[in-house]
Amino acid sequence: MKRLLALWLGCFLCAVAAVPMWAAAASSNGAGLVYQVEGPNGRFYLAGSMHLLHAERASLPAPLERAYRNSASIVMEIDTDDGDAQDAGARLLEAAQLAPDTSLQALLGEARWNTVRTALAEAGFDAERASRFEPWGLALLLTQAGFARQGYTSAAGVEQQLTERARRDGKPISGLETAAMQIALLDGLDMNVQRQMLDLTLEEVQEMPQMLDELDDAWRAGDLQRLEALLLEGYRQMPELYTALLVERNRRWVSQIRAWPTTSPPRLVLVGALHLVGEQGLPALLQRAGYTVERLTGGPKVGE
Repeated sequence: MKRLLALWLGCFLCAVAAVPMWAAAASSNGAGLVYQVEGPNGRFYLAGSMHLLHAERASLPAPLERAYRNSASIVMEIDTDDGDAQDAGARLLEAAQLAPDTSLQALLGEARWNTVRTALAEAGFDAERASRFEPWGLALLLTQAGFARQGYTSAAGVEQQLTERARRDGKPISGLETAAMQIALLDGLDMNVQRQMLDLTLEEVQEMPQMLDELDDAWRAGDLQRLEALLLEGYRQMPELYTALLVERNRRWVSQIRAWPTTSPPRLVLVGALHLVGEQGLPALLQRAGYTVERLTGGPKVGE
């Protein structure tokens, strides 16, 4: 089973950032995906997020709560407290529009377009209006509709919860990249890759209820083996997408972290869970850069 829906759940925050905030929830007993990292520029915490959570299961794992309390500031994929991020949803949809002289039906072919039209109708979208989107935009549209039908919203997601709390607590938020950078990455995908993304999305929307609950359970439990299997499965089918959207971004983020001042107070680095798994995940990359990386729950250091 391919897991491309993880792109939106645990990789791209800009796709879900422009929504109302969610009230803070109590912590849960799950281990979560939280690390304590120490290196030349001091100590910080690294946590894997789910950008969308179910409204009735919005509690955060206790280690993530501790990491937030012990941090003086929050670093997210993008600064969710910035106007640029809050307008991201509208700008993302604008970027996903096809050129006026381009036909989506011609890009997709008759058979694929008929499948798309059926999926759009089932999701309650007007096919004529949706036909103005590039394939990656359609994939996002269909996936987000599926999330909403199952009760998963960005308003209940980790970033939105902690953004609201950081505002109240006076903790500054910064971003590793901008919403514009994330949008440009998606909009710059090769058309063949976009068509492949759409094809995988059309397969996954039928299996979404089970897949979402599986991901949520594995994230809460901090089950690294299960998370890696669930999150990376689709990307193994699409190495170009994996390199552009995960590997290259993770390497840029490690470079930014290494450039932090040595006197930095503790920070919480909060990024999609997809960025923390596998040999190219942030924990593994940081360890290879000379940092000590340990699960906050007292689990083994990465590589042991």
